[in-house]
Amino acid sequence: MPIAFIPFTMHASVRADNGRTFRTDIERMSHGHLGSTPLDVLRSTNDQAVFRGAVPKGPHTATDASLARYLEDRLARENIHMNLCVTIER
Repeated sequence: MPIAFIPFTMHASVRADNGRTFRTDIERMSHGHLGSTPLDVLRSTNDQAVFRGAVPKGPHTATDASLARYLEDRLARENIHMNLCVTIER
């Protein structure tokens, strides 16, 4: 049975302690560092970025906040730390 993917929009902003690597982290995210969560950069600056992506459906896609926590945890495992605001497209 095919896996359903849930589309979302994600706004990322730099954390005060991580400003030097923000642009590099954006590039890493858009080049597949989240495995089964493809991300496209819609726009970015030195301190903010907007992505469009999709993630496999699961408990983490129940709410915008749960998906944001899930993505923050996945990014942290790749040593990428930023503030996220996620909107699931329903």
